[in-house]
Amino acid sequence: MQLHDSLSRFNDHDLPENFVSIAVQIDPKDQQPKHAGILIRYNSVNYLHHYPGGSPPLVEDNFNESGWYIYKILDSFNYNDPSDIASFLQYCRRVCKNSNITYSYIADGSSYDQTGDFASKQGLPEFGTCVGFCLNTLQGGMIDIESTILELSEWDNSKVDVNIDNWAQGKVNDKYPDLNWDLYNAFKKRITPLEYLCSAYFSSFPISKNDITIIAKQVLEEIRLIYKN
Repeated sequence: MQLHDSLSRFNDHDLPENFVSIAVQIDPKDQQPKHAGILIRYNSVNYLHHYPGGSPPLVEDNFNESGWYIYKILDSFNYNDPSDIASFLQYCRRVCKNSNITYSYIADGSSYDQTGDFASKQGLPEFGTCVGFCLNTLQGGMIDIESTILELSEWDNSKVDVNIDNWAQGKVNDKYPDLNWDLYNAFKKRITPLEYLCSAYFSSFPISKNDITIIAKQVLEEIRLIYKN
């Protein structure tokens, strides 16, 4: 797969007037993706839909930062029809307004319905990381997704940060003292911001972990090339 010049660094170039993209924030120290979001541009105004983790999800209006976001435009929206982008933006606002998410390394294929309400697939409350929140949003907002964006059964908990996981479980226990922990642990897995970014290169779903692994190194090399120039 040819990846060169397929990513854009936010604010480096003129942007199309309307689009939806998978976006990640880059750590300036090691140039690794560290945070996930959905960058939306509607009528030449930028919006960032994301879950900071320590505070509720939000859509940042007139989003503008110093260039540490990388994005890739998705093909699943009609960019010749601004109303399609406007509709998705309003959907994101409804998701953020209704969300009661608790930070956790849980990815179980859930999503948000068109009213912005959380639709649990496995019977768990609303859990997720910044990546999981964005995947659940896209899954509910992209009409060509019939199952899940990723083949989630191929991910596991091997990349979970133990300290963050322990902190998250403490928050979960306070909020849901009667939680079925066996069910919780059955869907504990970490999808990294890099893997999330890599998913933007595919248009057939669900995407396998192996396919993402194959291109991950190339995507990192492209990010580093962008910041080298």
